[in-house]
This record gives sequence, structure tokens and C-alpha cells, in this order.
Amino acid sequence: MSRLAPRRRTVLTVAAIPVALVAALGATSQRAVDRWWPSFPHERLPAAADGSVHLRDTLTDAKGAHPREVTMRLVSLEPVTDYREGPGAKSQPVTLPPGQQMWRLSVHFAADPDTVLGACFVRVRDGAGREYVPGVARAVKDVLAYTSCTPPGAPGPMPALSRDEPATPADPARPAEYDRWYPVIMPSGVRPTAVRVWFDTPRYAEFPVTGS
Repeated sequence: MSRLAPRRRTVLTVAAIPVALVAALGATSQRAVDRWWPSFPHERLPAAADGSVHLRDTLTDAKGAHPREVTMRLVSLEPVTDYREGPGAKSQPVTLPPGQQMWRLSVHFAADPDTVLGACFVRVRDGAGREYVPGVARAVKDVLAYTSCTPPGAPGPMPALSRDEPATPADPARPAEYDRWYPVIMPSGVRPTAVRVWFDTPRYAEFPVTGS
């Protein structure tokens, strides 16, 4: 029996490895959730009777916390055959491979021109919960579209990167209200059902898409 004991201990040790591994992975996963969950959009903001959504929170940069208020509203989401950066911009041709369709998303924003809005995120969702990120990929020549919730060329005041960064007025000033356009490429036949917009907080605006 004494010669079998070490073998038995080895079998028991090997058998315990999966249990220990599962426990370790579970603890790691929970730590990841605790760390990243606050930065994911999981608190939907209420919508007003006209469909607009108002966000009131604070933005923190190197100089401290700043109040932020902005109202958002879905204007339109429709399939298009050209690219335009925004209202009044020139039309540019779009080249897409078979089986893809470009859509133009328009969102209206209203905020005090002196408010630091910061980075934002925009997603288009379909009925299956799949999300599509705005962009043109290689569909438009010499264009690098990026997601922003400020008008092109007039972003307004930016978050400070250091405490001693001098305060300079935005030039040109950001309009108090404006429409922001986003190109979104999706597979042909996909019908969007919702648009989500959020800044660097867990709270997000969701707009249902009808008649697409």
C-alpha cells in the first residue's frame, strides 16, 4: 500500500487541476467585468416625447471635472449611393463590393458652445443585436471618416491633457445646434433597428429606427 500512495496522491492532484483552473478563470473573468463594466453603455437614458435624449453629467480631464449637458435626436438613417461629410458638403462617389450597402446616419446635437463634449461612440444595431461602426473603409477615395459628436472643423473646446495647458478659445466656435452625419456600411438586406450614442460614461442614448 505504501508504494501505491504516491500514485494515488498524483491522481487526486491531477483531478483537482480542472476545478482549480475553473475557479481561477472565474475570478479573472469577474475582475475583468468589475474593471470594464463601468465603461460600457448599460444605463439607457430616458427619451422625451419628441424622441430626443438629454445627457447631464461631468467630464473629467487633467484640469478637473466639467459639467456636460447635451441633447441628442435621431434625424434620419437611409441607404445612399454617395458619401458626404455633412450638410452642404460635396458629394463623393462610393465603391462597394457586391453584397454591401452604405447608409447615411444623421444625428442632431444641441449643447452650449463652451461645453467640453469629449469623445463619443456611435453604433447602428440590427434586429439580431449586431452592431455596426460608422466608417467608409476603402469605399471612398482619400477619405478617413472617424466617429465624432462635433461638427467637422468646429469641435469646440477640447479636454485638457495637462494641468498647465493654457485655456484657448475654440476657433471657429462650435454651433449651439448642428447635424452630424455618419457613413455606415452594412451587408445588403440588413435592416437597422436602433442607433446608440454614448460618451465616456455608462449612460447611453438609444433611438429606435422605423421605416428603414
